[in-house]
Amino acid sequence: MNKKNNSVKQSPGGIKEIREIIFGDMLKNLQDQINELKSENSALKDQLKSAESDITKSAKLIDELSSKQSGSSTEINKLNKFVDDIKSDLEEKIKELKVSKIGKNQIGQAFIEWGMKVKQNGDA
Repeated sequence: MNKKNNSVKQSPGGIKEIREIIFGDMLKNLQDQINELKSENSALKDQLKSAESDITKSAKLIDELSSKQSGSSTEINKLNKFVDDIKSDLEEKIKELKVSKIGKNQIGQAFIEWGMKVKQNGDA
C-alpha cells in the first residue's frame, strides 16, 4: 500500500491527472462559466461608465441651459423695466408739452389782447 501512495505522489501531476479525470469536464464548464460571467461583468461596467458619463454630460447641459434661461429672464426683466422707464418718461414729457402748449397759447392770447389794448390806447 505504501508503494501505491508513493507512486501517486512521485508521478508528475498525479493528483492533477486524477482530479482532471474525475472533475475535468465539470471544472472546465465552471471555468468557462466564470470566464463568461467575468466578460459580462466587464461589459456591464463599461456600459455603466458610459451611462454615468452621459448622465454627467446631460446634467452639465441642463445646468448651462438653466443658467442661460435664468440669465435670459434677468435680461428680459431688465429690458422690460427699461422700456417701462422710457414709457413713463415719454408720458411725462407729453404731459409737460401739453401744459407748455396751453401755456404758450394762453401767453400768445394774452399778448394779442395786450397788443389790442395798446393799439386802442395808442389810437385814443
